[in-house]
Amino acid sequence: MLLSLSIAALLALNSGVFGLPTDQSGPWAAGPFEPRHKFYNRFLIGDLDHELDVWAPDGPGTFPVIYFLGGLGGIIPGIAYDTVMKRIASHGYIVMDPWVILSNPSDNYGAEWLVGVQEWVEDNLEDKLHGDDFDAEMHMDNNNVFLMGHSAGSHVIVEYLKHHCNKVKGQILFSPVDGFDPFGLVDLFAITPGEYLNYETPSLVIMTGLDNTPGSNIIGGLTPACAPDDLSNTRFYNAMPGNTWLVNATVYGHGDCLDELYYDAMTLIHFCGTDKSQDRVTYRDFVAGEIVSFIKAILYGECDELVYIEDPSSMTVAATVMKKESTTGSGWECGMPPICNWREDPYP
Repeated sequence: MLLSLSIAALLALNSGVFGLPTDQSGPWAAGPFEPRHKFYNRFLIGDLDHELDVWAPDGPGTFPVIYFLGGLGGIIPGIAYDTVMKRIASHGYIVMDPWVILSNPSDNYGAEWLVGVQEWVEDNLEDKLHGDDFDAEMHMDNNNVFLMGHSAGSHVIVEYLKHHCNKVKGQILFSPVDGFDPFGLVDLFAITPGEYLNYETPSLVIMTGLDNTPGSNIIGGLTPACAPDDLSNTRFYNAMPGNTWLVNATVYGHGDCLDELYYDAMTLIHFCGTDKSQDRVTYRDFVAGEIVSFIKAILYGECDELVYIEDPSSMTVAATVMKKESTTGSGWECGMPPICNWREDPYP
């Protein structure tokens, strides 16, 4: 049986301390490429069944790809995350966010639709980008894929990997939430507490200290948090059988990664807990920097980058950290080729 850590235990057991670095550069700064955003409307592209936001470096090179799914199971438009995604793309990655507002929840959360999106991307997207005046020497590396999700978008990512690894080299989940509703009433979960998942790949979980804070208490304390403790964060961390890092940005909230227009809408309806006094510009840079450092370490073996996801004193926001090694016997360590191992049954 796996250890089920509470948030309080997480803070007590973390391996680091609060701290801010004196050097504000590193992965937190913009990368060497000029990032551009392009939106592809599914109604204008007959064989694409989702809207598609794309952020790509406008320069020469062959760049790994990241499939990202936003909140509410991937129905929030990608442009809500524009600042974070542009920053990631500036470091030499092509980020894609397929989303759709109306969908069948069971089909959407089942995640198999993402396979069809991948097939369309591999067959068509590079030509589309070149046709939209991206650098002619910009190419997609569709053999090196990372999956990334925010909130319930992370549920879809996990459900996808439960069925196949394909070309995935790692996963990034920030403020991940399992299930269809914040009360956990609908039996639609990707994770069974007390069991490992049936795949192993290097994983980064980024959470916030206010994930479990409701946006309002106007109905007698019954308002659910956007990321309740029992459905989020350590639920995912505990379920991963492979090398996993968990970074807690302790003073930020569930939706603080959103751009201002969408953040303002979230606060207007009191949807998720947040502290408006915090510097969300720095936080968005922080999220992007964590993701960039993780991918550099996993994909390129740049193990010095691990300091930015393992040492709170190197981070630009107050944070705590946990990490665990693989339990599968794979022996994976930084510097080795990245892995995604899949099996029919959960790892023991």
